[in-house]
Amino acid sequence: TRAGHDGAFQRLERGEVDLWSFYEAFSDQLSDPRNIAAYAKYAELRSKVFDEKSFRAPKVDGRALFHQMMSKAAVVNPCMVEAIAALRKAGYTVAALTNNFNYPSDERGQLEQELILKNTADSFLTTTTTSGGGKRSGAIVMGQDQLKTLFDYFIESAILGLRKPDPAIYKKSGEIVGFRPEEIVFLDDIGANLKAAQNEGWTTIRVVLGKPRQAIEQLESTLGVTLLTPESRL
Repeated sequence: TRAGHDGAFQRLERGEVDLWSFYEAFSDQLSDPRNIAAYAKYAELRSKVFDEKSFRAPKVDGRALFHQMMSKAAVVNPCMVEAIAALRKAGYTVAALTNNFNYPSDERGQLEQELILKNTADSFLTTTTTSGGGKRSGAIVMGQDQLKTLFDYFIESAILGLRKPDPAIYKKSGEIVGFRPEEIVFLDDIGANLKAAQNEGWTTIRVVLGKPRQAIEQLESTLGVTLLTPESRL
C-alpha cells in the first residue's frame, strides 16, 4: 500500500510488467527498510505493540509470497459458484471486475501457473463430512481460464491497463456491460473499491472475508430472488 500507484503489485495488475520482472521488484519493495516506519504507523493506529527501533526489515522472497497469495486466491467457494449460476439462469447478466494479472504464455509461464495450482490443491483444498457420513469438497480449485467461464463478462485490469479503485475502470466496465449505473449491483471485499463504485452510482454489497453467504443473502434481498439451496445455507 505504501508503494502507491507505482508499486510492483499495482503495475503487475495494470499489465505494465511481466511476471518475472514483478518478482524482482516485489522482493525489493517488500524488503525495503522504509516499510518499518509504514508498519509502525499502521500498528499505532490499531493499538498494536510494535518496537520500531529494535526491528530489522526481513529479506522477503517476492515469488514465494506471491505463490502463497495466489494459492489462496485459486480456492473458490462453492456457494458463490452456485449463486452465479442461479443469477444467470434467472436472466441476470453477471460480470467479474477483477484486479488480476496474466501468466506468460510461454512454457515457463504455464509451468508457473501449474505449480501454483498444484500447491493449492495440496495445501488448501478442504473436505467436510456430510450428515450422511460421506465426504464433500469444501472448496473448488480453479485456474483463470476455468474461472472466466462462470461469467458473461470477465473484465480484467491487466487487459484494460486500469485497476480498482481507479474511477475510470468503473466507467469503462459500465460501457462494456451496457448497463446504467443504477442497474448495477457490485460485490467486493475492499472498502476503497466499494466506495469508488458508490461514487459511480452503483449499488454495493460488502463481502466479509470468510462469510460469503451473508453477502449472497443480502444480494437475494436486493434482487428479490433465491440463489442458494437450503443445503448450501448450512
